[in-house]
Amino acid sequence: MVNGFIILFGLTMLYLAATSRIIAHIRLLIVQGILLFLICCCGAEHMNLLNFAFLTVETLIVKSIVIPAFLYKVLKKTHSNRDVAANIPHFYCLFIASIILLAGFLVSNYYVSSMKLISPIFFGVSVATIVISLWLITIKHKIISNVIEFITMENGIFLLSLSVAKEMPMLVNMGVLLDVFIAVYILGLFVNAINKEFKDLEVSNLSDLKDYEYND
Repeated sequence: MVNGFIILFGLTMLYLAATSRIIAHIRLLIVQGILLFLICCCGAEHMNLLNFAFLTVETLIVKSIVIPAFLYKVLKKTHSNRDVAANIPHFYCLFIASIILLAGFLVSNYYVSSMKLISPIFFGVSVATIVISLWLITIKHKIISNVIEFITMENGIFLLSLSVAKEMPMLVNMGVLLDVFIAVYILGLFVNAINKEFKDLEVSNLSDLKDYEYND
């Protein structure tokens, strides 16, 4: 059962690469949060009550409700409905993301299957998620799209931590969650500030920013 949830999680990254609607990307974050919760439930017998409660709050509340609601609020203010100015057409994005996901499966089966502490499918999907997210950040032009891909990258790190940090997952996840809270909050303020200065939230507009010169 857990392998099925992990595969579905990997397939969400293909959907992220194939669509340009930002609202669909935000809804995809909700789906990923729910899938991560279900993956945690499948390994609940190996967790204590406190750790499982923390993971439940992190996945169901923070990842599935709080962060998507915050991004949806930012999206309504900026009116950035689509990211259609990517450097690569979405069909090719889907193809390349599929290659990365397949490579993650193949590499994990060949090199990670001998490690007893790491599940190959956990490792393959999580690493592929991180690589796809980083790659999408480099080709997308909307700032809010980059924020969403940053969060999907963190979800990949979270999935990896479930596999390789079984002895102290709560400590690892608390550190990662704190980083995400700070990053999303700062990026939200940043997006609002940029939206006041420019009509569109293109990454290329960042090159036009400069320090304010104050004369006495």
